[in-house]
Amino acid sequence: MKKLLSILMLGTAIVLSAGISDLKGEYRNGQVFLRWQESELNPKTRLTVWSSSEPITAENVTKATEIASYLNLNSAVDWWLDADSFFTKRSKKAKSEEIFAGNVAEGKQQKKLVRGFVITDGGSPIAAKGGLHVHTPKASLEGKRYYAVTAHDGFTEKITGFTTTKTSIQVGKGKANPIRLNGKLTKNSAKGLPIIIRLHGRGGGSGVSKNGRAIGSHIIFSDDTFAWREGIPFKFTAAIQNKALVLILNDRIWTGRKLSRQESWDSRDRVPAIATFWLGYNTNIAKSNKGPKFQWDNYTERMIIYIARWAQDYLGGDKNRTYITGGSMGGSGTVQMVTHFPGFFAAGRAMVPVYSYTWKRTLKFNPSMMRMQCSIGLFTPENPAVMPDGTKLEDYGNGAKNIAKPEIDMPPLLATNGRMDGSIPWANNPPFYKAANDARQMFSVFWNNGPHGMSKDTPAGFITEADMLRYKLNESFPAFSNSSDNRNYGNGDNKDGDIVGWINRGFDWKDIVDSKEHYEITLSVNYPGIKYPVTSDVTIRRRQNFKFAPGTRLKVSVNGKNSVVTIDKNGLLTIEKIVFADKQPVKLVICK
Repeated sequence: MKKLLSILMLGTAIVLSAGISDLKGEYRNGQVFLRWQESELNPKTRLTVWSSSEPITAENVTKATEIASYLNLNSAVDWWLDADSFFTKRSKKAKSEEIFAGNVAEGKQQKKLVRGFVITDGGSPIAAKGGLHVHTPKASLEGKRYYAVTAHDGFTEKITGFTTTKTSIQVGKGKANPIRLNGKLTKNSAKGLPIIIRLHGRGGGSGVSKNGRAIGSHIIFSDDTFAWREGIPFKFTAAIQNKALVLILNDRIWTGRKLSRQESWDSRDRVPAIATFWLGYNTNIAKSNKGPKFQWDNYTERMIIYIARWAQDYLGGDKNRTYITGGSMGGSGTVQMVTHFPGFFAAGRAMVPVYSYTWKRTLKFNPSMMRMQCSIGLFTPENPAVMPDGTKLEDYGNGAKNIAKPEIDMPPLLATNGRMDGSIPWANNPPFYKAANDARQMFSVFWNNGPHGMSKDTPAGFITEADMLRYKLNESFPAFSNSSDNRNYGNGDNKDGDIVGWINRGFDWKDIVDSKEHYEITLSVNYPGIKYPVTSDVTIRRRQNFKFAPGTRLKVSVNGKNSVVTIDKNGLLTIEKIVFADKQPVKLVICK
């Protein structure tokens, strides 16, 4: 808790309260909604919210528990509806550094909407004046609680204004849920439907369209685990489309200020609501990104999981069919999410992603690690970004290292990449490709010599969303590796290896039998222009019933040809060098 050095008493408590007053609160759905009035305060004023089991006064406020600090004035105003929250400059001619970006920094002039937040399901906006803070109390705080709000002169610790609740607020054990802004989704509206989480690219995620129309069907006010302070609101869209529950999330975090050139090299961050590359940001971002130390946390990842769990538990989406997909920054987030939370996602699809955050440089292209400097600060290899537990970003964000865990059934990942992608350096890609293959994880990729927008040139029927949706957490699948049909991705140099190529193209399967004593699957491989024969190793992943300890010997039949296979030290069941002579299916049977 921040220690206050002094309280600036302006004669009496009545005078002190002149600029901030009338604090009221209401508890519902696991959160306390606090509102207050403000008048004649310095625009640089920041606010702090306090909580206590006893009445709070100007004299004892520093003994209360600080629950949120560095709030801006007029926090009741919904900044998600303000184009200035997201766009650094606007012109008649729209430009974009990247595809998949949605509304970009150089978008068209937008209408400015000034409205208060909506804080009840389907409700009207509250008054767009004064303050709002949404507190998510810990379970240990159940019972009577009192609250206070103090005003501070900028980032100083001198209190210049004070207000408190006159009566206590009864706090319970409820769970915080998103608030429905519009639409008709209610409890169990998506019962049994697959969930598709869509992550936008860099520059997207704004709360208003180019015509000034509000974007987003839901809003959730954070607790202190998935934002730099509690009460930060996240907007997203939940909708049922084509027999699936689609969640379109927005990667924007409110900092309450504009980052300077000394804090971020990207001009798109000269706004108070910045992108985090779907990963995280500096824990001190409200005050400074300048260092000298650069501590960050994976707030954004936790926010994604929280909203996805709500979609499963409240809306009724299928926990065995939760998928994640995106392009560019969204593809990068997809790679990180499936490798950091492998038991949560059935599969992922990533177009032109960053696989690993490293300092590797390809030709004139910037290292991928520079992407994270925008939300963490200008850290360096000598002064790295470190998580609260001491983990370096280079380790946590190293996709090649994270997927190289054969003992874990990683979600199947489908991807595209361009060798001449100016946003995603090619040098990082081959190490990930190799690591996925060596760990016998299910990974398919198409690459060519194209730029960032190369995904449109992916061969028809390869790396499709339908391919992603066929996987389930409660169903086994074959992971192909060492296929003779795979192309040469080279050593990371843009000119080394096949200019156009793929890994695990055209493989298919059906008719799975997964029992305690018997496993069957029918395999095939085919696509226009394929040259037979093709050989491939096949590892049976996510086995539901056919499970045995390492060292167990099993009988194998491949189209009637018998052999023996042994479960390896990582618990993997792999049949090597299966031959596909032509497009006809291959029947694989395994018995104890």
